[in-house]
Amino acid sequence: MRRLLLGLALAIGYPAAILLILATLTLAARYIQARFFHAPLAPERLAEKDAYLAGIRAADPASAPNFVVILFDDLGWGDLSSYGNRLIRTPRTDQLADEGVRMTDFYSAAPVCTPSRAALLTGRYAIRSHTQHMVFFSDASPIATLRRMLGLGNELIRDEILVSEALQAAGYATGMVGKWHLGGVPGHRPNDFGFDFWYGVLWSNDMTPLHLYRNQEIEERDARDPGTWTGAFRDADTDRGDGLDQRSLTERYTREAVAFIERNRERPFFLFVSHTFPHVPHFASRQHAGSSAGGVYGDVVEDLDRSVGAVVDTLDRLGLGERTLVIVTSDNGADYNGSPGSLRGRKASTYEGGQRVPMIARWPGRIPAGVVSDGLGMNTDLFSTLLDEAGVPAPSDRLIDGRDLMPLLERGAPSAHDVLFYTSSWTGRIDAVRDRRFKYRASTADFGRNKPQLWRMDADAEAHNLIALHPEAAQRLAGRLETERAAQVENPRGWLEPGS
Repeated sequence: MRRLLLGLALAIGYPAAILLILATLTLAARYIQARFFHAPLAPERLAEKDAYLAGIRAADPASAPNFVVILFDDLGWGDLSSYGNRLIRTPRTDQLADEGVRMTDFYSAAPVCTPSRAALLTGRYAIRSHTQHMVFFSDASPIATLRRMLGLGNELIRDEILVSEALQAAGYATGMVGKWHLGGVPGHRPNDFGFDFWYGVLWSNDMTPLHLYRNQEIEERDARDPGTWTGAFRDADTDRGDGLDQRSLTERYTREAVAFIERNRERPFFLFVSHTFPHVPHFASRQHAGSSAGGVYGDVVEDLDRSVGAVVDTLDRLGLGERTLVIVTSDNGADYNGSPGSLRGRKASTYEGGQRVPMIARWPGRIPAGVVSDGLGMNTDLFSTLLDEAGVPAPSDRLIDGRDLMPLLERGAPSAHDVLFYTSSWTGRIDAVRDRRFKYRASTADFGRNKPQLWRMDADAEAHNLIALHPEAAQRLAGRLETERAAQVENPRGWLEPGS
């Protein structure tokens, strides 16, 4: 070691050698702290959160509505037959569209899992919750350690308020079935964020270990070899030992969702069915494998469609249909094998195919049947919609980016959004904005053609740059984008002062 250090000093000079050694020791210390002594990001407004939840009044059990949110993982805008797919048959989800509203211009708040799910549950853009940079990884993965070394965190920060927590405080039974992907350390799991009941997995199904949990206990342990340094695998045909049989996951989730509804039929409830599929790797159920004209991916989506039917049938069988708002959507756009339909781009991009997703809402007696809406909406809106319908006030100490969707769904009122912003999964910044007619993107990042783009949303699949034809629209939207960017830099968590 002495000879090595002396050689290094002679090769690069003593000052540079000392700096290199200090940098190496600092990096090693950060690694050890992040890997073995990690502390989650410190909450800034935990007292305000606790006071807000303590002040929520109990809902009237006789009149409070129920809520069922069914979230698919990576389901593309063109994957359902009601959205134009000609190979995959989704009759039960299509029936929901026939009985309610199908939105054509609904968005996830981010083009990948973690930030989109955080936005749905908090009603806030991902930067507010420190989830804007790509996705969280299994705690066994070196990427989780790297995230922590960079100060990014790998679990949802404790002072965020989730819709589940607010509804729980109002007396709702709250249940989650399926994938979480918002942190795995104790204190940052679904039961710690307002879900009375949880059955599911912590991570995406390509990450290991993929234990199956019932509340805080592991019900089925994943003993596979992690395989790669990322702790992830992509090949559905690869057997890495004693792992969770993913062919049964959709069926298991459906069974638990039905049981939760049956257990809580006499009280208001919020059920979040957060499916693992059609995220890769794709595993079709044994019973229906090979039955879809859409191949294995079609088999997986058609399994999900049957799951939707089972949940809705349970509501109707128990006489709960007319007091239950059911929402079906996806956490981001299509990935491998999925269909973005006529849209440009896929998952992880801020082109339309990365963030525009299916959204179907059904509430007999409240939402008219058979309506197709081109109103603007985003999954941040589910927070505000559910709280408003439950009579729960929103927290006043933080920006809520979502808006109540019910006027649009119920009466066809104009969208509560004049613009929507697109968040890059790579930089964590917003890099595009759209209004009813136009979409402006600050840069394309397409192999040297890195210049602003303006597209007509009603006539084009982001193919033709129309800035020269509509400079006033480009200038207006560029101004909105820069204003929002500056606001997020100045106040990234979106805190509000009392009375503001």
